[in-house]
Amino acid sequence: MKEVFVHPDPTRVGFYQSVLEEAGIPCFIRGEFGSTSLASRKSTFFSPALCVLHDEDEERAKAILSERQNPPLAQGPDWSCPGCHEAVPDSFGSCWNCGTLRPGLKEE
Repeated sequence: MKEVFVHPDPTRVGFYQSVLEEAGIPCFIRGEFGSTSLASRKSTFFSPALCVLHDEDEERAKAILSERQNPPLAQGPDWSCPGCHEAVPDSFGSCWNCGTLRPGLKEE
């Protein structure tokens, strides 16, 4: 058993447990039902810890969690707004200036 992630927020630890289980890595949360009043003091000593069952999964689990915590930023080209002709970052679904939807997107 190896500890791969510790955080005072049990919801975050539970989310990462789901991520590892989806990747086929058996894991569990140690201290899941610990005292939340002690955990709120920002001490990792009382915080829930995500642990992998098999030591050989430690590096793979840490790599998966690191990628999930620090995703690569999309670097697509800016698009030009058909409404006001402003340059809009690729990650935007609508124009920052006038609110026009990006061409090809449907309004929900």
